[in-house]
Amino acid sequence: MSDTSTNPPEETSIDEDVAQAIISILETTNSPAIQRAREVIAHRLAISGDVAPSRIPPPRNITEVGGYINLLTEYDEVEQRSRMIAAALGIAGPQINLPQPGALPPLSFVTRAQVRPEGPQQASFPLDFSLRSDFIAAFDTALAAIAVQGGAMPVLSAPRSLPLAGGMAPADGPAQLDLIGRLLRLAPTAALRDPAIDPLSVTRPDAGGAFQVMVRVIDPAAPDAGTIPADDWASWQCDTAQCSEVTSNDVRFELTPILNTAGWHQPAAVSDPTTVTDAGNWSVWHNITGLVPGETRFGDELNLLYPAEVTLTSPVFAQLDFVWTGSEFATP
Repeated sequence: MSDTSTNPPEETSIDEDVAQAIISILETTNSPAIQRAREVIAHRLAISGDVAPSRIPPPRNITEVGGYINLLTEYDEVEQRSRMIAAALGIAGPQINLPQPGALPPLSFVTRAQVRPEGPQQASFPLDFSLRSDFIAAFDTALAAIAVQGGAMPVLSAPRSLPLAGGMAPADGPAQLDLIGRLLRLAPTAALRDPAIDPLSVTRPDAGGAFQVMVRVIDPAAPDAGTIPADDWASWQCDTAQCSEVTSNDVRFELTPILNTAGWHQPAAVSDPTTVTDAGNWSVWHNITGLVPGETRFGDELNLLYPAEVTLTSPVFAQLDFVWTGSEFATP
């Protein structure tokens, strides 16, 4: 009698069958719910779990595991220690604090029309500028305070975007602050050319004192312009070769208290310009309201403005755990 028996098919676990069924649904179905599921899975793979193989040999005993733990503890790498233990156990490590993909960030960049006063430099002033949505109300108030006194303040702040994959992450504090909408640049052509015409100037009282950014009254019919007395001033005037002080008797008012009230401050004292192309730091202001040294994470600030799926693919991903030091975001 011939043997008619056959080998039974290899058994597969229920978990494998379920996983294969889920993969099949994700690959063949195209609906909003399935698309959302794909995003969640991609998000999970990107931020946790054993995505890349380990570059260290697996520990052979508990002593070697203890050595890794002691090493990371010595260097205060608490989060890396947790991830190492999770990898050794074959489970997903701590998640990076990111919003779920597809979620809209709570803040945005708001565009405003530019004030472009007449004069030789008007053509260089941008048509508009952008500002963080949580800063815009106070900034609008500052612009109104300048206008009611007869002045104008051209701004140079283009919309921001995260660097793309393969690009460079922000290299210093100013670049980081600019990326999260906390750096303000005034139009560099609004001052130093001709203080008698420019809407802004780097000026001090002619009798002496520190140079600061001032606003020239260009609309004497403005409601409060008549309340500001003329005075004797010394202002920087520059060309491509040098800068020199020129004197005038006209109507100007200080910009610093107006912008300070709106949260914008100059990170350093105004430096003396040397040429029109080496104009010093008069035009740079920053807003660090709410940043707590040793606590505020760069990733938390980025999450306020950029979608998670954009952050995940940008070089800034490596800096998400950086902490504010008082002047920049750096490794804690």
